[in-house]
Amino acid sequence: MILPIYKINANLFTMNKTITFYKKIGETPLQCIDRLRREQPELADEKISYAGRLDPMAEGEMLFMIGGANHEREKNLGLDKEYEFQILFGVSTDTGDVLGLVKNFSEQEISLTSQDVEGELKKLVGKIEQVYPWYSSKTINGKPLFEYAREGKQDEIERPTREVEIYSLELLETRNIDKEDLQKYIENKIYLVRGDFRQDEILQTWKKYFEADALPEYQIAKIKIKCSSGTYVRALTEMVGDKLGISTLALSINRVRVVSLNKGEEK
Repeated sequence: MILPIYKINANLFTMNKTITFYKKIGETPLQCIDRLRREQPELADEKISYAGRLDPMAEGEMLFMIGGANHEREKNLGLDKEYEFQILFGVSTDTGDVLGLVKNFSEQEISLTSQDVEGELKKLVGKIEQVYPWYSSKTINGKPLFEYAREGKQDEIERPTREVEIYSLELLETRNIDKEDLQKYIENKIYLVRGDFRQDEILQTWKKYFEADALPEYQIAKIKIKCSSGTYVRALTEMVGDKLGISTLALSINRVRVVSLNKGEEK
């Protein structure tokens, strides 16, 4: 299990700066800002915005603009990112991560080698066309994609795509996890979420799945990625599954660095 490590940039104590602050699992970016204000009361009256959101199930470094630095927000939206994430093989959801309704699953145990996974990862390095996840804030006709999905109106629109660049994908490890440990891990993560994210319905579908259809054991691959701004790790995880012909989801996502890889500059 990846545990969150609290981290804050020393520049926090100088106003009108862009700083990094660690978003915890379960938080939305706005909830993270609220925690930043609570932990640093001197920021109570400062304008704070962020560049590069993270989903509730993701953790890691986010950029926050404080005070006069808010005018730099557009510039910071285009920075490259580095993540470590875990792919769970054998089950998928409508969101691409654990905070979603179980959609498809494998009825037979998965037996992948490191070579199998590495072979598919190599095919994704470079510029690729990525489809926006249904559960994302990308807007079509003034309406976010996640609203179309929640209303069951996916057939009314065609999901947009975006060209992103994957600079590198490195397989760090593969391991197995048994059903009971996986269920506890998923439920614990969902319980951390506050707000309306269908948690009750999602927990019920996971419970039903583990009672009736779950495999006794699952494979997990931990991967490091360096990529351009706008890359959805959830969508990339599904692309790996599609290439392997296996249901997949992002079990964990940790943004470890926000960096301009082309310029060698790190925030």
